[in-house]
Amino acid sequence: MSSAGHGRAPAGVLRRTSSGGPLRIGVLVSATGANLRTLLGMSRDEPASYQVSLVVSHGSGSPALQVAREHGVEAWPGDFDAHCGRASQARDDAARAAYRRRARQWHDRLDQRILAWESAHGPLDLIVLAYHRWIEGDLLTRYQGRMINQHPGDLSILDTHHRRVLTGNDPVREAIARGHPTTRTSCFLVDASHDGGAVLCQGPPLSTAGRKPTAEDAREHELAQKRVSDRPCLEWTVRAFASGSLALDDRTHPDGSRVVRVDGKATPLGGMRLGLVSDRN
Repeated sequence: MSSAGHGRAPAGVLRRTSSGGPLRIGVLVSATGANLRTLLGMSRDEPASYQVSLVVSHGSGSPALQVAREHGVEAWPGDFDAHCGRASQARDDAARAAYRRRARQWHDRLDQRILAWESAHGPLDLIVLAYHRWIEGDLLTRYQGRMINQHPGDLSILDTHHRRVLTGNDPVREAIARGHPTTRTSCFLVDASHDGGAVLCQGPPLSTAGRKPTAEDAREHELAQKRVSDRPCLEWTVRAFASGSLALDDRTHPDGSRVVRVDGKATPLGGMRLGLVSDRN
C-alpha cells in the first residue's frame, strides 16, 4: 500500500543521504518477506553496494522478522493493531477519522524511534515497503522521495476519468476479473496518495491465461508474480536509486503522477518497463 500523508516529492534527482559506502536500506514488512529476501540477496552478493540495515513490522507475527534476524539484521516487531484497531472496524466517518489519528500517532512514534536509531547507527538512504498499513505523518514526510512500495498491480492502467484501476488490496484478482491478459508488479514512489505515486518501474508481465477470479487462483497467480515480476522490478529500482539514475520531472501524467526520468530520459506512465529475461538478452 501507499500512504495517506502530505505532499509529493519535489522534482529533481532522487538521491541517497549518506556519502560513500553501501546504500543503507530500511524495510517495513508485514508478511513472509519475499521482497526482504530479494534485498538481502543483493546485500549478500554486493555488500559494498547494498546493506539491509533495519527491518520493522507493524505486528509481531510476520515471518519476515525472523528472516531478518536469521541474516543478522536488527528487526523490530510492532503493536499497531493493539493501539489503532483495524481500518475495517471503522464503519463511519468519525470512527475512520479516529482510526487515522491513532495510525498517524503510531507511525510518528515509529519515526522518532528510527530517528534515534539513525543518530546511533547512521542514516537510512531508502525505505522499502512490503507493508500492509497506510502510512502518514512524520515518517512519510521525512522520507519523502526516499520511500518506495511494491504493488502487485499494473498502475499504468487508467479508467476513462484517468484514475488508476488496479489500486488497493486485491489488484491481481481485479485484473483477472476484468479479463486483463497479463499482470505485473509496479514499484512506485510513496507520496500523499493511495497507490498514486510516481511509478518508477514495472516488472515483467505474467500471463493470466487459464486463471479465474477466485481467491485461490488470484493467490496462486500472485505467488507466481512474485517470482516473475516482483524481484526484477525491485532489483532494478534499488540499483537505479543507488546510481542516481532516477529523477522526477515537473510534468505530470494524465493520472496526476509525476513523469519519471531515467538517465535523463522521460518515461511513459509506468516508468521503466521490464520485459522477460529472454527479451532483455
